Amino acid sequence: MSVQEAPLVERERELEALRRLTAAAREGAGGALVIEGAPGIGKSSLLAAACDALGDLRVVGARGGRLERELPFGIVRQLLEPVLTGAAEEEREALLAGAAALAEPVLRAPAGDGAAEPAFSALHGLYWLTVNLAGRCPLCIAVDDVQWADVASLRWLVYLVRRLEGVPLALLMATRPAAAGAERELLDELCATPGVGLLQPGDLSEAAVTALVTRSLSAEPDPEFAAACHAATGGNPFLLRELLGELARDGVAPTAQNAEQASRVSSQGVGRAVRRRLSALGPESTALVQAVAVLCDPVELEPAARLAGMEEGAASRMADRLAEASILEPGRPLAFVHSLVRASVEAEMSAGELAAKHEAAAAILGEMGEEADWVALHLLESPPRGHAGTVATLRHAAADASGRGAPEVAVTYLRRAVAEPPPADMAPAVAHELGEAALRANDLETAIERLREATRGLPDGAQRARAADSLGSTLTLAHRPDEAVAALSAVIEHLPESAREPGLRLQATRWAAARASVTAWGKLRESGDRFAIAASAEPTIGERLLLGVAAFDANRERTAAEARDLALAALADGALVDDPGPEAASFWFAPIALLRAEALADAARVCGEVIEAAKRHGSLPGFSMAAQLRAFVWWRRGVLDEAEADAASALEEAVMPGFPPYGHAALANVQLARGRVAEAEETLARTRFEPHSSFALYYLQVRGRVRAATGRTQEALEDMLASETLEADLRIATPAFSTWRSDAAPLLSALGRHDEALELAREEHDRCRAFGAAGPLGAALRTLGALEGGATGIALLEEAVAVLERSMARLEHGIALIELGAALRRDRRRADARPPLREGLDVAVRCGAEAVALRAHDELVASGARPRRDPIESRGNLTAGELRVARMAAGDMTNREIAQALFLTENTIQTHLRSVFRKLDIRSRSQLARALEESGPPADLTGFLTDAR
Repeated sequence: MSVQEAPLVERERELEALRRLTAAAREGAGGALVIEGAPGIGKSSLLAAACDALGDLRVVGARGGRLERELPFGIVRQLLEPVLTGAAEEEREALLAGAAALAEPVLRAPAGDGAAEPAFSALHGLYWLTVNLAGRCPLCIAVDDVQWADVASLRWLVYLVRRLEGVPLALLMATRPAAAGAERELLDELCATPGVGLLQPGDLSEAAVTALVTRSLSAEPDPEFAAACHAATGGNPFLLRELLGELARDGVAPTAQNAEQASRVSSQGVGRAVRRRLSALGPESTALVQAVAVLCDPVELEPAARLAGMEEGAASRMADRLAEASILEPGRPLAFVHSLVRASVEAEMSAGELAAKHEAAAAILGEMGEEADWVALHLLESPPRGHAGTVATLRHAAADASGRGAPEVAVTYLRRAVAEPPPADMAPAVAHELGEAALRANDLETAIERLREATRGLPDGAQRARAADSLGSTLTLAHRPDEAVAALSAVIEHLPESAREPGLRLQATRWAAARASVTAWGKLRESGDRFAIAASAEPTIGERLLLGVAAFDANRERTAAEARDLALAALADGALVDDPGPEAASFWFAPIALLRAEALADAARVCGEVIEAAKRHGSLPGFSMAAQLRAFVWWRRGVLDEAEADAASALEEAVMPGFPPYGHAALANVQLARGRVAEAEETLARTRFEPHSSFALYYLQVRGRVRAATGRTQEALEDMLASETLEADLRIATPAFSTWRSDAAPLLSALGRHDEALELAREEHDRCRAFGAAGPLGAALRTLGALEGGATGIALLEEAVAVLERSMARLEHGIALIELGAALRRDRRRADARPPLREGLDVAVRCGAEAVALRAHDELVASGARPRRDPIESRGNLTAGELRVARMAAGDMTNREIAQALFLTENTIQTHLRSVFRKLDIRSRSQLARALEESGPPADLTGFLTDAR
């Protein structure tokens, strides 16, 4: 009796849960269920019963296989390749619309170009393809034997279940407990995801066993016989069916006298029962089932017949007889009735026999023209023989896996290629490919080992440079910057003069590695670069990268204008966004240089370009890093809603290890400006950074601000003063990296050290004036004016207001206005104080800086004015995320377009918009633009909303 034919008893609870899930999918409420249990407990039967009862839902199914766990996106391809293959052109275009286009490299026939698809891009695209498919008709995805799913497919299942809300999709999965490893970790994560139901069917009761005995043996069993069957099988449905099938074939009646025989037959186990049936069918039956087991069922008849050494016709007839014997399923392709039967067949083959059969299977599949990854699955199980052809197939399969976004599988294939081993002249290239795949799979130790080997052995200078570039990046990610600099320097030194462009790129990567090491940075500055930037109208990519480094350097010792010009030259035409792209550390020198040079409009534009490119390519790291940096730009501009929205959209997702957490720093500063000090403390507690990097200056400054806001003045001052040592180590002579002196001087004054405070404030003023950026200069003038006091102080504050009025630092301008008004009030010029205080209050409100607005409100009251009681009562009370979504919706973007742009789900967007409509008291999207205008968006946001998308 096959699994599909098996009667389901005592499974009412499970069937009801499955019914509720699929009914919810019809109503547009997605959900997932995992059926977990031991082999034979009836998981597959439950899946089959659920799918049979679906009616109007579209069902796509897949099953994991022991061998196929090394097939890149094997489960996903089983599910979705037939969908695209069978779709008409118009339907295919609709399914692959928008971000779903990123799924095509996973599902297409291998292109053979070796181009690596980012792993997240694949997940993102596959998710939206699934959403598009479910949008055409409520969908059920059924996956059996998930414990044998490949890692890439498991990651997709985890990604999918977290985003099912609001999608008309029922995801049904059946699994047995997995062995230790990456698969079990992902399975645990899958089952622990909120909203995922877990069903664990129990063993059948004695009453259920009695009913099945009656049905199978066509007679009411004696209670003693039924009890013996229950005891012998433990109530496991499959074992019970195997037992009853054997008893029926032997003509055993269910009497008390035969109870002992039932126990005896069961104790022989599935393996002995299968051997017995195969023996009755002759040796060809064994050859065929062994071929099916080796090829990993379900398998087509032709390869199974060839591996078994049979003619197809004879194999077909034997397959039918094996189905009658309940070993194979009826029909084609060939498949075992249960994994326990397959396991019993495999157990009869020795390790040597299995290896030989896999080797033969690889040869047969290769002759038949099967894809390289299917051949590679069998080569993984075959003994190494030093065949160059085997290495070539494994390399091809690895390139295909990388192209589908499954680098872990590529690593597995290439490890096997190394073990073959490859011919001596091929070995360095294989090592390079393995190192690159290991880097993308985050297996840093393997990547370092193999990339070192490649840099020593590759004969071509350009190839050696590419390997060294990856080696330097890997060592940096592994927090070994000094090694990275040394390794890169060795390769750069021995490059031929003709390899100038690769040399320039390597130098940029070396500078990126050195940022995390004060000693390495110092040595590099002293030694300089071997390859220099040439004066040309069209700089190469390598020259552009080094222009970014030069811009970074100009921020340290020269002027803001020089740094901006160099950074813009590096980023001209957007060429660096495509090559090397935002996932390369060397790319970020120029955008960060724009931020530090206070070229805030330029920095926001570049971050917007990176975010748009990340959306096109499905690059979450690129999106997250650009969003974090732009959050810092928005904060510096005083656009706090946008800063908080960008920071929040990036903080929960992984970015490139070692990338400075600008989002955390921006968010903490925003929270301080809004008076949410405890939240700012929590944000900083989550922040990880390199303590000897230039970003540490930002971190120390914001932590000092948080400590000052909680009354820990001495600790705050210590943070600020610690920056001086770090600046000296990094040879920073400008305020581009931190304006800590403007914060430290008032702290010194509060502690009674007024002369030191004035000296520090004057030093900061001189540094800022020399650097030439309006934002830092205005802050320095404000600090110095407040400390000087009297007429001199008021004059400095008036200059601060004038300087900041011409800048983009709107919140800093508002603070200067408030400080000027307060100074005028203290000078008993109350009437003169009110205009700057009112203007400062208005700026603070429009920026969304509640804490700053409250201070302006209090100063106005002290000046004798009668301001409104709540300076922020007119705000719409939208969260930063709601405001971001509302603006995008007001710009005529659909919910799906917004969700894809922000790497969110449509349901999340719908939830945000419902909240927006309620808070703004509107009923439709057509009312959004006017309602947002009336709620007072920041005045200086015009021209930047496109970037915000």
